[in-house]
Amino acid sequence: FAIKYFDIIKDYMTGQTLSTPARIGHSSGIIEASAVKFKPYTFAMRMMILLHEFSHKYRNPKMGLPINNEIGADINALYIYLGLGFSKVDAIYVYANVFLKAQTQGNINRMRKIMDYIQRFEHEEFAKRD
Repeated sequence: FAIKYFDIIKDYMTGQTLSTPARIGHSSGIIEASAVKFKPYTFAMRMMILLHEFSHKYRNPKMGLPINNEIGADINALYIYLGLGFSKVDAIYVYANVFLKAQTQGNINRMRKIMDYIQRFEHEEFAKRD
């Protein structure tokens, strides 16, 4: 997959600047990242954002989820990110920071699911076999 790094990300239809740090083309699979939004983030935080976008196109469909399913992309990205040993603190911070700029009930619910998943991952609930 390709990543295009722009100063800012604009809406193709209106030309307005978007507040998102990154997005992925659902058809092309090309990730676009915003330098302005990425600069304050650590490497781990940037990885979390990119894995989220990657998961939309390349993990959600494999899990039987629609490509635009945000919670599916969150969980799939966290699975990869945490499995690689990245910091849960950076993951929580970057999601909270992104959601702070878009406080909706949907994002509040996403944050709850993210926190629940991280806690379950830490307790190795996914690795246990009955």
